[in-house]
Amino acid sequence: MFVGVLFLCYSPFYLDRITFELDLMAPVGKPFRKAIDINCGSGGWAMDMALKYPRTIVYAVDPSMDMSRLPQRVPENCRFKQRDVKDQGGEFDLVHQRLGAFRTQILEWTPHFAELGRLTRPGGWVQVAESNGILLRAGVESLKVNRWVEKAALSSGLNPTQMVDALMPTMLGAGLINVECYEYGIPIGDWAGRRGNIAMRSYLAMVSSLREEIIEMNRLEEGIFEETIELMKMECAAENAELVVKVICAQKPPFSDDIWRLAG
Repeated sequence: MFVGVLFLCYSPFYLDRITFELDLMAPVGKPFRKAIDINCGSGGWAMDMALKYPRTIVYAVDPSMDMSRLPQRVPENCRFKQRDVKDQGGEFDLVHQRLGAFRTQILEWTPHFAELGRLTRPGGWVQVAESNGILLRAGVESLKVNRWVEKAALSSGLNPTQMVDALMPTMLGAGLINVECYEYGIPIGDWAGRRGNIAMRSYLAMVSSLREEIIEMNRLEEGIFEETIELMKMECAAENAELVVKVICAQKPPFSDDIWRLAG
């Protein structure tokens, strides 16, 4: 297991970048022809990669993408598609995903990785970056928020902790090889300066998206949610809190049978 040193990098697209080296850790041969970002969100990673590798066509795919909110200036070699991964064809040198554990239900996890393998060309690479959303080295109020998030996720058929722990065996079960895991501690809160504030902003966006479920499931009185979040932020600053991100890289066998195509 490797604990990396994190670096901040400024990007015209990826405004909430926390690290630089997490962007591309898979040992993809360069130049590579095609890459795809699954569940791409704002598409920042895809646009950034398109700038870094102008000879690579980078696809950004997300079924919930709002095409009307795309940036006005998109690199010519970046292609946005509003579709599910199951509807995407092609063989890619690199298949990328971030934070799928909060979007993919438990029963869909194994077939989802089979889809990632199907999209990868023989000899190509899959790279995923995942977090269970659990704050480490935090106080009582932060532990309360941890329980809220986990409970709300479970009620939606999600189990980020179990999924993140099972990433390596899931990759191997999908027929991928040369699986490597890298573990990074992401500092969160004011104690880590701009990088910590970026991480906190991203974390709060995730927690806020679960606000209604958290209030209803825990029968919180008015204002308790917001009060607890403020106390949690203070604890994170005082205790040097972190989130752990795991980056898993795996290769599709260079001489592959057609199990992915048969599965589809």
